[in-house]
Amino acid sequence: MKLAIMAVTKGGLATAKEIADSYSDEVDIFISDKLGKQIDDLEGINQYSGRLKGLVEDIFDQYDGLIFVMALGIVVRVIAGILDDKRSDPAVITIDETKEFVISTLSGHLGGANELAVSIANLINAKPVVTTATDCQNKLAIDMVAKKLNCEIEPFSNLTRINAAIVNDKEVNIFTDYELDLELTDNMKLYPLTKLGEVSKVATVIISNQQLNLPAEIKKTSYLWLKPRNLVVGIGCRRGISKDKIEKAVRTALTKIDKNLRQVRFLATIDLKANEEGLLEYAKENEFNLNIISREEIKATDLEFTTSEFVKKIIGVGGVCEPVALLSGKRMELLLKKQKLQGVTVAIAEERFM
Repeated sequence: MKLAIMAVTKGGLATAKEIADSYSDEVDIFISDKLGKQIDDLEGINQYSGRLKGLVEDIFDQYDGLIFVMALGIVVRVIAGILDDKRSDPAVITIDETKEFVISTLSGHLGGANELAVSIANLINAKPVVTTATDCQNKLAIDMVAKKLNCEIEPFSNLTRINAAIVNDKEVNIFTDYELDLELTDNMKLYPLTKLGEVSKVATVIISNQQLNLPAEIKKTSYLWLKPRNLVVGIGCRRGISKDKIEKAVRTALTKIDKNLRQVRFLATIDLKANEEGLLEYAKENEFNLNIISREEIKATDLEFTTSEFVKKIIGVGGVCEPVALLSGKRMELLLKKQKLQGVTVAIAEERFM
């Protein structure tokens, strides 16, 4: 998690340095040039001129989290007018001058501010302050479920209604075709997806990647559909293959099973293709991680996959796209066997346990 820390006093700067020295990820510290004139050692410190609000406007979307060591009122005034959407705004936390409290200020759930506040509080021996209702009542928040399972939330406008139902002890039914490990409260019931439409029509949460025609009764309720990004696209290709050919092959494969790129978590390939330029370009352009599976892992697995004696003779294993997809998660199910298209082979697997 890339962090920016803003301080307006010498004491605040000391706290910022303490966090930066202990935090494992990238941290940038910012102070005003006026404060900088009072500091002897400015190594690793970024200085800005003008107002703090101007700095925050410039860096707001460049960091995963913003930490303000100052009064909460200052922070509220600074970020007012900059906020965009809780799905994309960074985590914001506030630390008081004496390091007594670390306050989750913005994007507590999806942005990760609640977790960040607890983490930073542990680092500096302070008290974390979290005010989201579900956390205060130790209840499951649906947006945290979506974050944990890496889901899209549709329609997002219903999220507040569902969380409010949970907080107010109203009945909420969850339907899914996956094996889930969720800590449910008494007012939340978990059903198989096949029961959708058969159970009493109350606040409803659907967790599935299937193409569904929702019953009219469900659409009339406050419902959410969480669509997990749990597909792994296994790819094999000829040497020197272009990014465009890989893109066409992946889209064609996804279309065959009525899926789309938004449901893909990452790509996978064999170690021989770890530096294939076209594949790396495609992964980078679509912001996909590329999971590399070694030939030794494929040789050692007892998973069933389509094999080719010709491929085995060339690279030492009988297949690429199917085994690399199946070896890239827990309880993987092959949704699409090997497809060939213009020098690219593609297979798609889905993770069934989340």
